[in-house]
Amino acid sequence: MSESHDLFRSVRIISVCTFLSRLLGLARDMICASIFGTGMVWDAFTVAFKIPNLFRRLFGEGALSAAFIPVFTEHIEKRGKEEAMDFANVIATVLIIILGGIVLIGEGSFFVIPKIFHVHEKWQLVYKLLIIMFPYVFFICLVAFMGSVLNTLHHFFMPAFAPVVMNICWILGAVLAPYTGKTLEKMIYAVAIATFLSGLVQVLIHIPVLREKKLYYHPLPKFSHPSLKLVLTRMAPIVFGLAVVQINVLVDSLIAVGFAAPQGGPNYFSFAGMTIHYPMKAGAASVLYYSDRLIQFPLGVFGIAMATAVFPLFSTHAVREDWNNFSIAFNKAIKFILFIGIPASLILIVLREPIVDLLYRRNQFNAESAYRTTNVILFYAIGIWAYCGLHVLIRAFYSVKDTVTPVKIGAICVGLDFILNMSLIWLLREGGLALSTAISAIVQIIILTIILQKRLRTKIGSEVVVSILKTVIASILMA
Repeated sequence: MSESHDLFRSVRIISVCTFLSRLLGLARDMICASIFGTGMVWDAFTVAFKIPNLFRRLFGEGALSAAFIPVFTEHIEKRGKEEAMDFANVIATVLIIILGGIVLIGEGSFFVIPKIFHVHEKWQLVYKLLIIMFPYVFFICLVAFMGSVLNTLHHFFMPAFAPVVMNICWILGAVLAPYTGKTLEKMIYAVAIATFLSGLVQVLIHIPVLREKKLYYHPLPKFSHPSLKLVLTRMAPIVFGLAVVQINVLVDSLIAVGFAAPQGGPNYFSFAGMTIHYPMKAGAASVLYYSDRLIQFPLGVFGIAMATAVFPLFSTHAVREDWNNFSIAFNKAIKFILFIGIPASLILIVLREPIVDLLYRRNQFNAESAYRTTNVILFYAIGIWAYCGLHVLIRAFYSVKDTVTPVKIGAICVGLDFILNMSLIWLLREGGLALSTAISAIVQIIILTIILQKRLRTKIGSEVVVSILKTVIASILMA
């Protein structure tokens, strides 16, 4: 079986599972939109959920997997599976200790801060939900690590299937929510508890697969292990870069809540003796969430699926210094991403109104909610192809052990994003946050592509350029 066939078989497995997960995710969001709409309660939940999700992306499927997979691959290739698994157990032990500490500190902080400091009403619910959901960090980061081990061994099904389980748990929580209280503030706790439990269930479903492959965890606190230091050294710049990016995502939500007029409150605030009107209304964070969920559909099904499948392949070629096949794999991945991403951008732009009406508009999600959501999708959709391509490009850098370049470029683009955020919200309201994200992603992918061609031993082939032109023309005609 050819390497190309293996790659696209892996992509198919991940894509099918991710597609199922995204369908269930849409069902989940439809239920939640119907129950909670775009008010203050769902604003609070989206902000609270982003915080444990930030740690998942930093220490789970972000920095750790990017630093771990190339080193783990090298152990398997050069030292054998047994020594590679000892190394994995060392990493798992350190991860459990770090995650346990993070959860304990976080839980203490979320419990104490509202008691010591005056917290505005719209933030009180955020802290209460965080107390329930923050332990999700512990479980979901372990899930991401187990998925990295299995992906390196070319098992892609269970790591890709885990989000399906999360969505099922979330749907159950949302369906039961109306039976747990008479107000939205009471009902939202059912969704928060379901989110926490979904992390535990995802850990449990990975254990039989690991045992089937004779992969067993045993505590191995070898803190002097040379490869541990190597992984931590490589993680540091990745954590910094991802932290900047992910904190920026969180800041977008905080801006959406902080610069939105309180529900039922005044539509202005005072600053430096001036009276300033809020640029957004309550529900801005909810609108961003629902819009982003639709953008994440093509990104998850195709962009992340391709990046996940091709990363071990990039790493293997890099370890063997097989730059010809590295370039071939890179060009195939980019062609695939753009072939899907460009039409997806145009489809969402053209059909955003009927899509939002079909999926979300019912009960608490009214005409105003739908109108605000379609406006945000218009700006988010401009950058779908760039969001997808960035996942592949960044992993190309990581596979050749260059973790610094994506961090530097990411930090620059985060600064650009923040400046655009604070400028555009006064003109486009929450749409300004979405447009800032799209512009920053496009700038980032252009800069990284130029650097990759100059500094790494790969380049965009002419067949990729021709494919892009054909895709653009066909997409315009389709639209």
